[in-house]
Amino acid sequence: MNQDSVRRHHMDIFYYWQKLEQNLKNGEVGYFGSNNTKILELSERLPKRIWVFKTPRGMKGSIQLVGSLLVSDEPCVAIKTDYPHVIYYDPFSPDSVMFTDSDTPQRIEAVSAYFQYRFHVAFSANFNGDAGVQAMESNVVRGFDVLVADWGRCQMLERVRDRKNVQPINPFAHQST
Repeated sequence: MNQDSVRRHHMDIFYYWQKLEQNLKNGEVGYFGSNNTKILELSERLPKRIWVFKTPRGMKGSIQLVGSLLVSDEPCVAIKTDYPHVIYYDPFSPDSVMFTDSDTPQRIEAVSAYFQYRFHVAFSANFNGDAGVQAMESNVVRGFDVLVADWGRCQMLERVRDRKNVQPINPFAHQST
């Protein structure tokens, strides 16, 4: 397969965000890090978005969609991390959103049902380690886009407690697409 056909093959990343609340509270946004190489391997496939999930409180075995973040080739914010492998997303993009009404029992059930069969091993492993990062192939992304098309959303930074601490590396630089 040549490079152009790889670029055209749309693929996103499923990411189980264990420290969601803590990271948003502390303004730790713009990247996901890992000690293993799976996130690096997926980033080499040029994903467009990172779909972010968590386990709703008291609902082990279920997942809730919390966000959809636009992947970036380079960091958009200053990042301090000890993780050897990192994938970046653009927290300033209007396409980086958090879902505002994804916590209803019906929507949690719909999302869980959508992925339970597709990512059976990840569910079985309770999304620990590599199981928390999965490739979402184009057919899965298309179906999921339809499922969540009318869900409420807000720009990601609206969920960061102290937004003034999240500053672009170079606020005058033009965003590359």
